[in-house]
Amino acid sequence: MKKILWFKLVLCTALMINMVTNAYGDENGEKTNIVLILIDDLSHYGVTAYGANRITSNDGKFTNKVFATPNIDELAREGLRVDHAYAYPLCENTRVALMSGKRNDRNYLRPKSLHASDITFGDAFKNAGYATGLFGKWKQTRGTKEVPGERYISEFGWDEYAAFDVTKQGQRYINPNLVINGKEYNYNGRNDLDPNTGRRWYGPDIVNRHALQFIEDNRDKPFFLYYPMILVHDEHKPTPLTQPASAFDNFPEIAQYNNQGGDDRQYFPDMIEYMDHLIGKVVMKLDEVGVRNNTLIVVMGDNGTKEVFGHVLPDDTVYPGRKGGNADNGLHVPLVLNYPTVVPASKKEEYRTYQGLVNLTDIYPTVAEAAGIDMPQAEHVDGISFWSQAKGAEGEPRKYIYTWFIGNNSYEEVDEVGIIYAFNKEFKRYAPTKEFPKGRFFDLRTDPLERVGKKVVEAKFGKLRYSGIPLDSLTKEQQKAYKELGDVLEKNTMRPVREVQILAPYKTLNVNQQVQLSYHLSPANAQRAGVIWHSDNPLIASVNKFGQVIAHRKGQTTIRLYSWQDAYPVANNRNPSYLTNGVQDAIDVEVK
Repeated sequence: MKKILWFKLVLCTALMINMVTNAYGDENGEKTNIVLILIDDLSHYGVTAYGANRITSNDGKFTNKVFATPNIDELAREGLRVDHAYAYPLCENTRVALMSGKRNDRNYLRPKSLHASDITFGDAFKNAGYATGLFGKWKQTRGTKEVPGERYISEFGWDEYAAFDVTKQGQRYINPNLVINGKEYNYNGRNDLDPNTGRRWYGPDIVNRHALQFIEDNRDKPFFLYYPMILVHDEHKPTPLTQPASAFDNFPEIAQYNNQGGDDRQYFPDMIEYMDHLIGKVVMKLDEVGVRNNTLIVVMGDNGTKEVFGHVLPDDTVYPGRKGGNADNGLHVPLVLNYPTVVPASKKEEYRTYQGLVNLTDIYPTVAEAAGIDMPQAEHVDGISFWSQAKGAEGEPRKYIYTWFIGNNSYEEVDEVGIIYAFNKEFKRYAPTKEFPKGRFFDLRTDPLERVGKKVVEAKFGKLRYSGIPLDSLTKEQQKAYKELGDVLEKNTMRPVREVQILAPYKTLNVNQQVQLSYHLSPANAQRAGVIWHSDNPLIASVNKFGQVIAHRKGQTTIRLYSWQDAYPVANNRNPSYLTNGVQDAIDVEVK
């Protein structure tokens, strides 16, 4: 009997050690660092680990130009390559969903306007005690009257940041416009050289140096580094590694797009390779400071490659870019995970691959699980963690992807411009629109680019939408999929919030007391489940975006809760930043 009890004790101890190791990275109990890298405007075939190493330009600037991404390839070779990863067709839609783990129907209201009441992975990691840094392209906000754009990034949990497209777009490459830790830096028109490189000031180099310094400064504490890269978005310019060197040194600073000056598509392959070069510098820095083995690196794309380019496959067929489109070549992106000793590499093949569906909303819960941290208001996160599969477990937790997409438009325009669809690895069904009142249906196994159908509609930027397979000619297999995906569309039909109620067990507090408030939504499955917390007198008792109340001094105040449904919160310098005449609740709080 004693032997059995001893065996059980040893087994339980081993299981607990294994759980700690899985959650925190190693047997010493160190927390897992996270480095999340987002590439701008590159399909999965833009990473050579996916099997294509040539690219062509439809305007004749170059044909079959060979390129390579050796640093990303090595991360994939030593880790995991995800073969069915999908984002939104445009970058901002992706970035909002990526940071929050929520689909756009929940929190995308209008471009450059994400309100800080939305909870993101920056907030979650900061709450968990991580150092947090964002370095690269921002674009999600312009700030509010209370907090200007150059400081508004910190409202999402970022301790440090060096970013492009914050208060305005400006220039991103040669002599860029950046915001660094709350201060604007305008390099436009400068003739001096970057003392670190001896070359012209180059936006991707500047933010990369800040990312490397962030790693250096936080080597002895857990950190979350979000690196949404400026590359490889247009304008197309030579890089500091382009040969001859004079191409970069003398290239026009200001761009006139479409090869009219300061924008030359022949340099697109160089930009891909420089993007990979900068990722290599991040990996080298992790090695240099001794944290590589305790860091999960995730590399992902934000949408497809631009339509003017085509990826040449080994059989010489061309996979055309289609950024902005909703077919495979607008959505299908690279996704690589690397974590030495935790995410195993293949023992037989060049790459270990995961064949399950992954949506960009899945990244937040996956890295949160890898780090062993909680996601505030996790019940409103749409993403599904595939961390177990990354470590080698069987199964595919995601069965389908539901997409609600309005592009660079406003929420109120959804009836005019909205595209809604659901798909799995084999089939895709679109909800009805004015152009296609019966919806559309495609067999992705034979038509991944969605070019079947007698009716063709030209959409914005020349994107062609085909009517799909005639619904009266579906096979039994297709009919089954059509119904199943129809059920998905019906399940996710927009349901407005009708009521919010603050659940407040404490209405009388003592000075310095802290309490957590929660709330109830009706209906429970309403899409826009976000809320805004507000205190009428924060000097007496303040409340943060998580519903945490802190009592500061004696007196009375009212804590209010507004639903995103009709508060319409936006951070685009509108005053007020949200409305207060819609669905809401309030409680009176006394501090004694």
